[in-house]
Amino acid sequence: MEEILRFLVNYEAWIYVILGVGGLINLRRVLQAVNEWRGAAFGLEKENARYRFSISMTILLVFFLLGGIEFFLVSFIVPNRPRSTVLATPTLDLLATPTVTLVAGRQPVATPTGLMGTPLPALKEGCTPGSVEWISPQDGDEVKGTVVLKGIVNVAAMGFYKYEYSSVGSDTWFTIAAQNQIGQDNELGQWNTSSLPGGDYRLRLVVYDNQNQALPACVITIRVTSP
Repeated sequence: MEEILRFLVNYEAWIYVILGVGGLINLRRVLQAVNEWRGAAFGLEKENARYRFSISMTILLVFFLLGGIEFFLVSFIVPNRPRSTVLATPTLDLLATPTVTLVAGRQPVATPTGLMGTPLPALKEGCTPGSVEWISPQDGDEVKGTVVLKGIVNVAAMGFYKYEYSSVGSDTWFTIAAQNQIGQDNELGQWNTSSLPGGDYRLRLVVYDNQNQALPACVITIRVTSP
């Protein structure tokens, strides 16, 4: 389903062009059949003209229907999916030895390291100023209620982006929403945190290009407080 929706979004203009050309061709056939029907002098000629009119009109209606489906999917379905989708949990190194990294003004966060002592990427890795980054909230901010999410998504050949959250210490991400356009004032969307228990959460922005390849995710840590 994702691949089909991605195809409809990426080739939206071409689909409308093809459907428009096909619709005009069949509209011309409908008009021709009406003229032949009116000018027919014999019953057999009228029957043939009426048959051609029915076929052409049916095909014309199919083109209009396909155009309506394309518009509905691209305008309403794609910007609002997926929601509350649980992503696959990455495989952890069970032999890793946890170390404690101190973050200013925050509680210590355990970050596992492998046997070779190489630390995992920092939480803000993937945030590129002017390309993929959060504007609001910022790393370390406290939020509550409905939060307006703002960011910058300025990459070549962008397909779509999505924003997700997970609790600190968990590798299960929940998708809030996905979009293929940036709103006014760099608004990405909104996040209702009212049902979440207070605590520290990670918020990440994932951008995909038009080949459905994900760029490095921009991840920040925020604190959700009770409304």
